[in-house]
Amino acid sequence: MNDATAAIELGRRIDLTREADFLVGGVRIRPTACEVSAGGRRIRLQPRVMQVLVALARAGGHPVSRHALIEVCWGRFTVGEDALNRCIQRLRRLAKTEARNAFTIETIPRIGYRLAVGPQADAIGPPVDPGRARASRPIAATLAGFAVIGLGAAAVLWAIHDRLPSVSRPIEGRVAVIPFETPESGGDLRAFADGLSEEIVGMLSGVQVQAVSRTESQALHGPDAGPAIKRLGVDLLLDGTVERAGKNIEVRVQLDDAREHVTIWSEKLQGPADAPEALQASVAAHAADVAHWAKLGLSRKVKLDAASLAAFIAGRDSTIGVRKGSRAAALSDYQKVVSASPDFSWGHSGVASAEAFGALDLPPSPESQALRADARREAERALALDPHNGEAYLALELSAPLLDWKAREDLILRGAAADPSFEPGAMMEGRLLWVVGRGREALAWLERAHDLDPLHNSENWSLALNLASEGHPSESQALVAQMEAQWPEHGATKDARFWTSIVAGATENTLALLADPVARPSGMDEISVEAWRAALKAAPTKNRAAKAHAAKAVRAAADAGSLSHGEALTLLAMLGDLNGAFAQAQLYVPLDPYTAPYLFLPPTAAMRSDPRFMALARRLGLVAYWRATSRWPDFCAERGLRYDCRAT
Repeated sequence: MNDATAAIELGRRIDLTREADFLVGGVRIRPTACEVSAGGRRIRLQPRVMQVLVALARAGGHPVSRHALIEVCWGRFTVGEDALNRCIQRLRRLAKTEARNAFTIETIPRIGYRLAVGPQADAIGPPVDPGRARASRPIAATLAGFAVIGLGAAAVLWAIHDRLPSVSRPIEGRVAVIPFETPESGGDLRAFADGLSEEIVGMLSGVQVQAVSRTESQALHGPDAGPAIKRLGVDLLLDGTVERAGKNIEVRVQLDDAREHVTIWSEKLQGPADAPEALQASVAAHAADVAHWAKLGLSRKVKLDAASLAAFIAGRDSTIGVRKGSRAAALSDYQKVVSASPDFSWGHSGVASAEAFGALDLPPSPESQALRADARREAERALALDPHNGEAYLALELSAPLLDWKAREDLILRGAAADPSFEPGAMMEGRLLWVVGRGREALAWLERAHDLDPLHNSENWSLALNLASEGHPSESQALVAQMEAQWPEHGATKDARFWTSIVAGATENTLALLADPVARPSGMDEISVEAWRAALKAAPTKNRAAKAHAAKAVRAAADAGSLSHGEALTLLAMLGDLNGAFAQAQLYVPLDPYTAPYLFLPPTAAMRSDPRFMALARRLGLVAYWRATSRWPDFCAERGLRYDCRAT
């Protein structure tokens, strides 16, 4: 069978809600839940990734063209081939690290892709009866008593996935995505609006928010809307308008509380009409992100009223920094929620996390100590109201002694066990593992966080940088492209673009980012820009004078406070000035979990090869952690290390 025939047999657009479960090489695929069961674990996939997997499976082992895949998975939604590339890369990572090569995704040159079953299974199995699938679901893995297998990156990732708690919380609450209004009954604008609604529904599924079908949403128009809302169990209504604004398309989107008929969130976004897919992705990301947090305020023991729900959403907006990015604003919003609904656990945990992060911004002082103490009190109140509040454990971890890595990790893991579906818990465990030098293990946790909530951009930048550092450049670039489409102005997008470029050694691209005030990371002043520029230009050369000049500029920028000590030690290591790098390292403390793990990035590899590194690791509490856990950092196993890191 040729490519064209396979493409024809794929049939109509794939609707995951109507796809039966099936087996591929012994791996159970559950399209309706966007879930894959492999090796006793349940792995969530983004809806688009699942659609591509279903499409390839539907072809029965025959090649499928890229055009056919885009047609049945995206329909009229216009996308570039990079969107398909991201899905293929995620499926290949799934097959390699989680499904033990039960299947592979083969590239057929000049044609497309083919799903091939691994040697342990002969074929793609028939649809699985949903009742039998539920009855045979494996018991969830727990966090207790796990051992890491140190036999290479793939084996390590396999072991780490066994440590991750499974997600079993049911989907609660429903959202109706009402068709967006347009001044045109047909044409490109109507197609854009329809595609936008479809993209929002897909993203809602990706963050575990249940949306009613398009047919059901139609019933919410007109005089019968009230009874229909009650009959369908709809809590939230999401709608808006799409209009032309010169050469741009302008989208107004809002989320209404269906119970009180009150708007609790609204936003206006614009994008060029000749790149509609980017605007669709950005609007859908905003809307799904907000609906995700609104669902949290409606699905607990205490259900927030519309005013409190609006304040809660505003607090989350400020916390993640997409629109406002103010911890003071977040604290104020959460305090409003607590005042109106004192028994709502997540209001207290929101206050606790805002205060804990605020304390990290301050130098050691009575004020920072008071903030940490209050954060602990609020977190304990949150847990008393809801022992499964993952954010409360996160606030406790942020308030713990900074360099007591084991105590901090214990709190994170307790939170992950109590609330496996809380994405920031998995994200923070991934970051902690990376900061203590266990980047390969960190990757599994960061990928899990991304699967739980692919819209958390601060998590995405950590995953993008970790992928680049662990030798997965194409996947890293694909994730950065996704971030640029969904959150083009977000600080984490700029950080991801910048730091992945550095790790990749793409000097010209990094210099171009530095030259653009809009594209460079926020917080850079001209002093830091010049230090970066000088170091990046000199590092690849053999010009000693240029390197010495650049090192002097880096030290001066650090002394002036324009460069952090982490950035300074990274640049000096790149320049070969290890004495200068270790001098900066004496002033470095990993205060902010949202910054890069400078000591364990590829550009600082020379520092880790130097015996002085272990003295630095002792000062930062890392050696104590490694010994207490009997889990040593990745670089200890590297060939050519000039010392035994376990003996120091």
